[in-house]
Amino acid sequence: MTGLEELNKKLSDLQSNANSISGQNSVPLNELFTRKFMESNTKGFTDISSFFDASPFVLEKQEDLNSIPADELDIYVSKNTLFNSWKEMLSKAGSEWTVKQLGL
Repeated sequence: MTGLEELNKKLSDLQSNANSISGQNSVPLNELFTRKFMESNTKGFTDISSFFDASPFVLEKQEDLNSIPADELDIYVSKNTLFNSWKEMLSKAGSEWTVKQLGL
């Protein structure tokens, strides 16, 4: 395979990966917040489950996050992570997930 053919294949793969994740995605929290992400960005947590288990919030399913007051969640996040808010933490994890899905 020549260099140009290899480049075309990589671009084609990138396009295919981009098409597969285009639009709005629903990603399970344990897939979004990987072990690597949690170890790098939190104070001693290895997964999102232990992060929320240690919190004062009751979460039985992912949708329960919507019932937590944003200011209370932001305080917990700022005390236990490198982020100032849940939105910031979620955004960073989403960016890393997207890069991984694109194969970059």
